[in-house]
Amino acid sequence: MLRLLSRGLLVAALGLGYVAHHEHVAYADDDDDEESSDDDSGGDKKGDGDEGDGDGDESEDEDAKDQPPITAGGLFTMRSYPVREISRPLTLTQNLTQARISLGTDISAKGAFETGGLSAEVIYGYSDNFNIIGGFTNAYNMRQFGIYGGFEGALAYDLVDIRLAANVHRNAIPRYSNFCTPVGTGDKMDPQFPSDCAMSGASVINLPNGDYSAGDTKVSIDLGFPFRYAIKPEIAIVALQTLMSIDFNGVSNDHVVAKTEMVTDPVTMMPVTRTTYVSAPNSAKPDLNPSVGIATNPVPPLSVVIFAQLRIPDFDTAAGAFQVPVTGRIEFSPNQKFDIGLEFTLLNVKPPEGQSPIDNRFLALFVQSRFGK
Repeated sequence: MLRLLSRGLLVAALGLGYVAHHEHVAYADDDDDEESSDDDSGGDKKGDGDEGDGDGDESEDEDAKDQPPITAGGLFTMRSYPVREISRPLTLTQNLTQARISLGTDISAKGAFETGGLSAEVIYGYSDNFNIIGGFTNAYNMRQFGIYGGFEGALAYDLVDIRLAANVHRNAIPRYSNFCTPVGTGDKMDPQFPSDCAMSGASVINLPNGDYSAGDTKVSIDLGFPFRYAIKPEIAIVALQTLMSIDFNGVSNDHVVAKTEMVTDPVTMMPVTRTTYVSAPNSAKPDLNPSVGIATNPVPPLSVVIFAQLRIPDFDTAAGAFQVPVTGRIEFSPNQKFDIGLEFTLLNVKPPEGQSPIDNRFLALFVQSRFGK
């Protein structure tokens, strides 16, 4: 039943994308054409000899014919493209292209700067309300990657879009080790019990050690309804860049889940809770991935965005395997054509007991440029 529902959502999304792509277009020269017709009906007056007026009308007619098509909302050229990010349309104007390159690295508590990745993404304005999107992303020394391609079209111009993309991807599976906290001189490597730690009162936590293995490759359709509502010119709510992924295959290794057990410390004979992490499967059921955030432009060239995503494999809210990554992005735009910025991500702000929300982190530097008409 869930698969039928997911396929139905996919068909509906494709239909909405078709409607968005084939939105009717009005032209800026409609009024000028009517005025031109009225002027033509008074041709006797032109023939009375005011040559200057005649030349002026002909020039106006030529300018009207050169007017670009107008859609619902602002039509920006490269010259008039806003520097303030919140003022930019959700979809690029026709014939504009935006290319983005980003370089990222793991900066988690253990194994910081030991892995990284280079990503490239592009958006092309096929029309003023319909964009072609695609890209290649990777991290953790290619153990995690994604190759995607699709479209984003306006449902309500500059308010809400539909985003649909085919995605071939896999996740990196972190490897975990035990560490003493607080750290003390004389701690055993990979301690199993608190008595293996040098500091009195220390406990053992299980954290990613900086090594990653490659998960299994999945094929899916990612569906989102990118939404932005400007509360003020400097503040906007952004949401649903992603909503769900419709999977076409199941895999055995997709993410990790925590397993806890009670054990007895052989030295102190005290019961302690031990947490370990094991690789978990992801079936061909859809995954829930909604996102929401807030964007602000304190000054036009500077943009700050904070957004969170909820990830629930197989829509199974009872499994306890969901994650909540939170990303903060700061972006500087010196002009209409160029942006540079940093993205800082806490990979899970709701970790299992014993871990801190700030233990697992990722940092990316990006540059993006727009070019075209």
